[in-house]
Amino acid sequence: MTDTSRNGLIERMNSGFAALAGVCFDYRWGVAGICLLVFLGAGHFAEQIEIDASYETYFYEGDTTFLAYEAYREDFGSDEVSYIGYELPGVEHGPWNVAAMEALIALTEALEDEVPFIYDVTTLANAELTIGTEDGIEVSKIKNDWPLTQAELLERREAYLGKPMLVGGIIDADADFGAIIIDMDLSSTDSPEMIQAPIEQRMVPDDPWHLENLYPQVTEAKIEEILARAEYDDYVFYHSGDVPLNAYYNRIILTEPDFLQSIMLAVISVILLLAFRNLVSVIAPALVLTLTITVTIAMMWLIDFKIGLGFSKTPTLLMAIGVAHSVHVLSEFSTRLKVTGDRRESLVGTMSLVGVPCLLTSVTTAVGFASMSFVPIKSIAQGAMADSFGVLMAFVFSMTLLMSLLSIDWLWLWRRVFSGPDSSAGRVATPSNPTAWIPMSRILDWVTNFNIRHRNALIVGFGGFMVVFAFGAARVEVDSNWLDDFWDSSPIYQTIVRVDDEMGGATNIIYLFDSGRDDGIKDPAVLREIERVQMEADKDDWLVRKSYSIVDIVKDLNQSFHGNDPAYYRIPDTREEVAQYLLLYESSGGEEAEEYVSSDYRHANLELRLRIGRTAWTEGLADRLAASLEKEPLEASDITLTGIGALWLVLMDYIMSSNIQGFTIAFSVITLMMIAIFRSFRIGVISMVPNLAPVLLAMGAMGWFDITLDYNKVSIAAIALGISVDDTIHLMTRFHHEFGVHQNYRKALRAALSDVGRALIITSVALVLGFLVLMFSELRSQGLYGVLLSGALLTALIADFFFMPALVLWLEPFGPEGKGLREAGEFEVREAA
Repeated sequence: MTDTSRNGLIERMNSGFAALAGVCFDYRWGVAGICLLVFLGAGHFAEQIEIDASYETYFYEGDTTFLAYEAYREDFGSDEVSYIGYELPGVEHGPWNVAAMEALIALTEALEDEVPFIYDVTTLANAELTIGTEDGIEVSKIKNDWPLTQAELLERREAYLGKPMLVGGIIDADADFGAIIIDMDLSSTDSPEMIQAPIEQRMVPDDPWHLENLYPQVTEAKIEEILARAEYDDYVFYHSGDVPLNAYYNRIILTEPDFLQSIMLAVISVILLLAFRNLVSVIAPALVLTLTITVTIAMMWLIDFKIGLGFSKTPTLLMAIGVAHSVHVLSEFSTRLKVTGDRRESLVGTMSLVGVPCLLTSVTTAVGFASMSFVPIKSIAQGAMADSFGVLMAFVFSMTLLMSLLSIDWLWLWRRVFSGPDSSAGRVATPSNPTAWIPMSRILDWVTNFNIRHRNALIVGFGGFMVVFAFGAARVEVDSNWLDDFWDSSPIYQTIVRVDDEMGGATNIIYLFDSGRDDGIKDPAVLREIERVQMEADKDDWLVRKSYSIVDIVKDLNQSFHGNDPAYYRIPDTREEVAQYLLLYESSGGEEAEEYVSSDYRHANLELRLRIGRTAWTEGLADRLAASLEKEPLEASDITLTGIGALWLVLMDYIMSSNIQGFTIAFSVITLMMIAIFRSFRIGVISMVPNLAPVLLAMGAMGWFDITLDYNKVSIAAIALGISVDDTIHLMTRFHHEFGVHQNYRKALRAALSDVGRALIITSVALVLGFLVLMFSELRSQGLYGVLLSGALLTALIADFFFMPALVLWLEPFGPEGKGLREAGEFEVREAA
């Protein structure tokens, strides 16, 4: 395509946007009415979208690791729990006080009877204590033998402390901190019909589909209500585990986007009011942004997406990005309206100049988001598609709804409605000079002069900056610690840390053993292989806080059959002995074994409860166990790593590949688009070099400050690039246009900055402050994301003002200047100096 044909295409596009502005002016009420109908329809669909904050949202159904986890759940059910630590400060004997134990028995029964969707409740009151008798064994429980005297209860304490399987699980080694383990019958990903509470157990009776009537919220709320009853005032409870965490996340997903959106609207409104000095310039963009977000959520419902934890950033992202179009339109429109006094002419002229750059910036930003839609992490991929769609919708409504609202002289309309039809004076409202409240012209002139005088120093300085932060980016580690999601001051953080310090094991990994045949787990050879892996894991006693398996129960049964002789706390020698002990155990009422072995005794699991911490610790443990198994392979069974911890390990691999893949796709596609836009390889590449600065700032800061790359920040490089390039397009497009007019780089730079520089400053301020709104999130991870992205976008503005112009002045990619014009430019350099 020749320059003439390219210019012809641009002119036709400019003419198309100008014509669109004319249509929006001529049919302004119709356009506004259509947008209102779209909003009402989209709102109807948006209200029906479902919420899912569970870890399953990160994995596609065909993911092999996720399939292995689902196979484990088919045998052993849901692995979601509520883990409630407790203590009794100032109470003699603590949990083993007679009055306290009586209250615990009542509490256990209340939880079993009143809490919806639970499978089992395990406490000191109903924990199994296996005792050998003359006839075999007896499985006793405190609640079945109640009442007991204080002396008898203390005897039980010693018996319980002698059972390794119980210590560190429901009672600590000092016997002063206990735990209630509530196993769930459901998972957060079960169908809506399954997770709806029965009528008598609903928290909001009039609305069956209210969030608080669904699992896990209804379960968590009922547990909290029971724990708060007066009869348990001596207890101090610490409610942690999957149920309160998922309920907390779901409530954040439901309420926080509106909260952050409100703050964001207030911030943007203040910026627009200060910049343009009239209410229409505040209200019109707000309506555009509200419509954009509503339509985006409706689209998610239509294609069966669910709102996940990452959605809390989406409204803020779309609002911050969407307002940029409004600022460019309002800036140009206000200037033209002041000169012409004609709204139609001003709108048509505005769109003929800013329509194409707004289109190009929307496409490049959408590409930045869409580049993450190819990653193997489902929630991130779906969120990227929704964000990309939202960016394009922001452009569409900025070109239609915003145009129709700016077509109306609201001051004239107000006077006509409230003062009568004769009040025609002021039909043309001339707003205050935009941005007159700050001497932006002087600032932009200074920026131009600084580029002209210090071109080489700027290039060297930015080059050094990029090298330093590139080294920082190379130091970034891929890791995750979900506890880092929370602010240190948040109650849920403090509760989790307290329980982990006392009992540990707030997260886990599971090894699934397959004996290859029914009843195969009863084979001593298989049991010894499970024991070998368990003992190897228990060597890391700092990380592995507690381990559970069928081996623990079998060894306890063997010891009980031999008069509680510690020498018999081992696996029996024959298959027949194992089968006999298990049969007697089940016939005596024992039930806990079913948590660790499948009903056909083909599969068994080894659960390792781990200290809360970095995923790298879990990976190190898994690697050490894998090395041990490679050195001495299992022969009687096959072993598979599964559980939530294993899913996180796979997620870490996905994060690294996703970050590299997403950024590579975004950078490559956007670079090709820039080359196509300017029909020049040199211009396209030069325009992209400054946009590496914000990406390197974000990634380099993470490296230098030891901030890990986790699932919250995996998309930050691609998104920073997609947003940052918007200002570059506006400035480079105008720079190139002005060079065609002046045939002089310095004059072209001055003209370009004086025209679009104001809008770039306003949009950058809106973006930076907008993303800093994420600091108000209840999640620390969201706040950190906002700080990093804000820093990147501030760097992008600085690079566009001081790096990109310096490169253009140095490399002269638009072509040579004329001799006379070059001499004039050299004179301007001397004048600037």
